[in-house]
Amino acid sequence: MHYPSKKEFIKKARQGNLIPVYRELLADLETPVSAFLEIGRGEYSYLLESVEGPESVARYSFLGSSPSLIFKSKAGDIEIIQGAKVKKFKSSDPLGEIKRLMQQYKFVPVEGLPRFCGGLVGFMSYDMVRFFEQIPDANPDDLNLPDCLFLLTDTILIFDHIKGVIKIINNVYLKDRKSKKKVARAYEEAIGKIEKVAARLKKSDHI
Repeated sequence: MHYPSKKEFIKKARQGNLIPVYRELLADLETPVSAFLEIGRGEYSYLLESVEGPESVARYSFLGSSPSLIFKSKAGDIEIIQGAKVKKFKSSDPLGEIKRLMQQYKFVPVEGLPRFCGGLVGFMSYDMVRFFEQIPDANPDDLNLPDCLFLLTDTILIFDHIKGVIKIINNVYLKDRKSKKKVARAYEEAIGKIEKVAARLKKSDHI
């Protein structure tokens, strides 16, 4: 079963343009690492762990790959990659650029999901401090890494280690919320993406 229902999804589209759709699977013998090996192939992917409250184990693991958006910043040079589109420009405020980029999304929460169920994931290097403080810059840049890099993945896996389930989530970005037909089609496309991921996990013989 998929959540929310199509009827609920269409209702939620009145509230915002980014709505998660998900399905639960029993984790069984699947682990975050085995799922990452199956799903997380490619240059850009992540596996995160979290601890919630006093629990002695990390309750959630988050897995994302195949980002729909990549944001990079290096010494004031910004690069935004969305599919085949690449936008490059200069900015002295990379965090401000990220904030402006994310303003296009209005997230609608769905019951049954943890607080984090999608969004930008990435890192900021030590050199980001130069955007906030005037400090010496005498050390050579041996690694040549971005000052910051963030990914936005539409589909993510959440392992709930307490309940022993995997939630496969597709965050649906609605460009047109006025047309019920287009909203319904976006929901069906999300179901298709979720089922493709579920099929890949089942192929691994762990579920």
